[in-house]
Amino acid sequence: MGGLLLWLLCVTRRVKIVGYHRSKLDPKDKGLILIHNHPSLWEPALLPFLFFPWYLFSLRFVPFSIPDKKNYHDKWWFSPFRVVCIPMERGNLKGEARALKRMREKLFEGKILLLAPEGGRTFKGEEFKIIRGGKVDVVKSLSEVDLRDNNKVLRRFKPGIGWLAFNTKAKILPVWTEGGERVVPNSFSFKFPFPRFWRQTQLKIGEPLDLGELPKKEITEFLEDSILKLGAEG
Repeated sequence: MGGLLLWLLCVTRRVKIVGYHRSKLDPKDKGLILIHNHPSLWEPALLPFLFFPWYLFSLRFVPFSIPDKKNYHDKWWFSPFRVVCIPMERGNLKGEARALKRMREKLFEGKILLLAPEGGRTFKGEEFKIIRGGKVDVVKSLSEVDLRDNNKVLRRFKPGIGWLAFNTKAKILPVWTEGGERVVPNSFSFKFPFPRFWRQTQLKIGEPLDLGELPKKEITEFLEDSILKLGAEG
């Protein structure tokens, strides 16, 4: 039903998908890490259904999400989704290590992971990257960014994504999302506590990234810059 809802949103132009091709979403033998920015709570709900209808015919197209353990995974209403989730216990180093180990195991099995390496929604970050005038800069506060100029902003990635990419050699697919914060606002309102489906979300799917012989310490920054530049394209 989620896949059909995404199709309906695409047909009615409430969701615009750019760069979609089945071959990009195929994990092959080494597994697939789909990395995306995280401006709102809306895009994590949409992205698993990019793999519809393929997961109806092959289990290798079933994606695994990485929700926060305390705020989502452990809630009673989240129980139907746990079978396709690996919980991340933020702030607990042993819990984070366990989650990374499980993610590595899934990738070695040829599975798909949906990962927001920012480690939370973008606006909650303490350090950001921004691309403006074709140049990538680091800023400490969103107050330094004029979003009216359509500048692309990214919260700095957690180091776990670099470790995961280096140790699994999995296929990495960047996806840039925009508009989710207008569908599901980051400031909750009791006046209208429902998704604003009439507003458009864009999912821009890039090309799989080639890490080549990139040193481990440079991978995280390379991934940050790659997804930012994807957002700035077009």
